[in-house]
Amino acid sequence: MEVLLSLLWKAIQKLLIGLTGNFGDRAFATKALNEFLAIESIRPIIGRVAFDNFGSQKVLEKCESFNKVGSDIGFANARQMEIEEFIYKLS
Repeated sequence: MEVLLSLLWKAIQKLLIGLTGNFGDRAFATKALNEFLAIESIRPIIGRVAFDNFGSQKVLEKCESFNKVGSDIGFANARQMEIEEFIYKLS
């Protein structure tokens, strides 16, 4: 099992948190995002999550004050197709 945490924020204003393997209820993504938000003061931060990625939706909803503000169609690299994404905003 491997944790992949990529912080690309300073270069391209994107934070990618990906977990591979079976992590159950350990909340690694939530902890990583909370730690990042504690040191990064730039706001707003926009999060985009696949419509069917309930785990990532839960992470954003648990961290600070991310609010779901809409949806859009975006290209999902892993699926090689366009999908609906929910948009979250942290002001």
